[in-house]
Amino acid sequence: MNMRSIRVLLLAASAVALSSCSINIGARDDKAPPPPVAVAPPPAPVVAKPGPEDDPRLLATLYMQQAEELRRLSKQAYALAAVRLPAALKKPGSSALEQTDGGKGKPPAAIFDVDETVLDNSPHQARAILSGTRNFDLGQWDEWVGERAATPMAGAVDFVKELRRNKVRVVYITNRECRPRATNPGDPCPQHADTLANLNAVGLGPVAPEDLMLKGQNGWPSDKAPRRQEVIKTHRIIMSFGDQFSDMMSVTRKDDSATRARIAAAHEDLWNTRWIVIPNPTYGQWVDVLPEPISGSLRTK
Repeated sequence: MNMRSIRVLLLAASAVALSSCSINIGARDDKAPPPPVAVAPPPAPVVAKPGPEDDPRLLATLYMQQAEELRRLSKQAYALAAVRLPAALKKPGSSALEQTDGGKGKPPAAIFDVDETVLDNSPHQARAILSGTRNFDLGQWDEWVGERAATPMAGAVDFVKELRRNKVRVVYITNRECRPRATNPGDPCPQHADTLANLNAVGLGPVAPEDLMLKGQNGWPSDKAPRRQEVIKTHRIIMSFGDQFSDMMSVTRKDDSATRARIAAAHEDLWNTRWIVIPNPTYGQWVDVLPEPISGSLRTK
């Protein structure tokens, strides 16, 4: 075989080899995986919006409105006050810690908080629960005050009448706050007229305008001591009524539960004679002072 024949054979073999490679490569391409397909992420789980049944205030508000036990507790508190009244009038001394001289020689007065002491505002709380308003809304509260629709706490009307029969001045000191309204910008404290009308309408009057003292009125702060001091200028405070510690004495939100217990124990005589507490499970500084989460304050033994 000459050289020319050898070249022809080599070229033919190369062509066959290249053809085989092309076929194999094509076969591999045919078997290659398809390009990746974008997969949508799974939908976020649907979280049900908390409803009234999940509101932590629900049971307490229902207790205020539906429990005969609460009504009886309120009546008992005022019945106890009626039992204590003759001694409070006769014996010297004052229920106000600020009245250090005991008020000797001055005519008697009794001091009442308003909300959840003589007036029941649980419908406002119920509205907040049903509307999903979890935090205190001052605007909604002011609308409620403007309705003048609160009803009296059980026993309050009869006891206030008993005080008036005994010629005891009845003074209401409340932390309902003075704030102007867009509907009447010229009145710096429409809440005073609203509360006065509400008290009179349910039988807790007649209330003289000067016998209702609101937070912010005359520059008074939330601490009720300055307003008690205003009363003791002319009267001996024989009894005090409220649903909060601060209705009896000055305390702050910095005073935790243990501190409050110590303060209370220091005035055992007044709790037993001149101070009357009306039960209020729905709100107050008693819960405000608990550290978060408040479930951590639960006792298991």
